Amino acid sequence: MDTEAADDTSDIWTKEALDIKLGIMPNTLAVGTFRNVDVPLEIEVHESEPEIRLDEWDHAAMGYFTIKSGKCAVFGCTDYLPDAAKIELVPGKYSVLSLAKGLGSIITEWEDADDVYKVILWPSISAEHKTLKNYENT
Repeated sequence: MDTEAADDTSDIWTKEALDIKLGIMPNTLAVGTFRNVDVPLEIEVHESEPEIRLDEWDHAAMGYFTIKSGKCAVFGCTDYLPDAAKIELVPGKYSVLSLAKGLGSIITEWEDADDVYKVILWPSISAEHKTLKNYENT
């Protein structure tokens, strides 16, 4: 989220957000995971939309948000915002690609698994949000 965002995130997890695993607000983006525990997350910032091989991922969703302050805080839902890691970003609008893989390794929510998450950001005026690849838990 933008470090100066005033978004009220109490309603970020709508039915659509839960379906695509992305909660979207003007200056905040929440990435849904497939377990309610700490999980590995990698963030990449690109100058333009990267080419992604979706066949390497189990789930992929597009979203967007705006950074006004030039600083993006990255933190979990129970973390303390002032202590969050910060990423310097050029102020502006960003598209976001949220990716997850290793989801078949999840047996129960609390057990160790090999799920991995990646978020890729790039400057863009797009306000598109959708699932590109949906993981079906069988």
